[in-house]
Amino acid sequence: MFLAGYVNHINAQNINCKSIAGYLDKSKYEVKTLRLVKGDHVLEKGFSTIPVYKSFFRLSNLVSFLYAIIWCDIAYLPKHHTTPKIIFLFSRIFNKTLFTTIEGNMCDTSRQSMVGNFGGKDNLISYFKNIKNIFGITEFIISNAKCGVLLNKQPLYLGVEGGIFDKNEVNELKQIIFIGNLISRKRVHEIIDLSYIFPDIIFHIVGEGPLMNKLLVKKSSNLVFHFKQNHSQINSLLPQIDLLFLPSKSEGFPKVILEMASAGIPSLVYSDYGAYEWIDNDKNGFIVSDYDEVILKLKELKSNPNLLKSNSQKCLKLAQKFDWRIRIKDWEEVIDKLVHKHD
Repeated sequence: MFLAGYVNHINAQNINCKSIAGYLDKSKYEVKTLRLVKGDHVLEKGFSTIPVYKSFFRLSNLVSFLYAIIWCDIAYLPKHHTTPKIIFLFSRIFNKTLFTTIEGNMCDTSRQSMVGNFGGKDNLISYFKNIKNIFGITEFIISNAKCGVLLNKQPLYLGVEGGIFDKNEVNELKQIIFIGNLISRKRVHEIIDLSYIFPDIIFHIVGEGPLMNKLLVKKSSNLVFHFKQNHSQINSLLPQIDLLFLPSKSEGFPKVILEMASAGIPSLVYSDYGAYEWIDNDKNGFIVSDYDEVILKLKELKSNPNLLKSNSQKCLKLAQKFDWRIRIKDWEEVIDKLVHKHD
């Protein structure tokens, strides 16, 4: 089994590949991934890694992919822009099974959508013709994939590492956090605006990106920038946090929702990308339709701390439901069916 993620580089797809590699049943699967390192193969959590050298990335990446495709029986290719296209030819020559996941609304017309990243709908369709087995990570993504790429009818949900963050007790709304890339699609300017509307709430922004300088100029006295943080640094910050707010209206299934839920921190999100599929509104998180509703919900949570506290307690079960130790069984079932079908 080849999982085409660079498991020592922080990125959602890479982190998922590392988790999948770690939790797959080693009595059934021999697993290899990629690793941005200098040196030989590294054995980690029962799987080995294939080095890709940063100093000559394109050539090294190609060689590593070729080796992996020749070696494996089945390959998971989640990173569509760092997978060399010649790999598809080699997979056909050596009769290898490929599959991938779609982690956002692929037909969104915004510049930062999949269509935009591929340079147009025709390029998107052309690319995915090379992969017969394509899974959306939510039912919403599958139902909205109407731009010429056929997805499997059943979602293949991603998971979260159990215990990645310490459990915290949330009692009242005093501090709100955003974690993510500082790009226009994330709509981080709404957090700036909210910090002025709610001067008695401390807002935290964790992340980096091209909008950093513009956001810093507009920051209020109750807004704290933490820039890029690793899991250990975020974990030390979380005892202060009562709520995660994600202003983006174009997402797949943000992993950070599950990561915060594992720490007992509920999320406030927009309804545009199908959050009702995993969040039970006002039970284990909060879903709103527009910015005005965000303001109303924050006012409600301030005046009714018991609502926030009960959601905090119940969102722990949300994280448990998507724990990789549970979700890996779905992945093993898919892998076994694909290999058997190919045989």
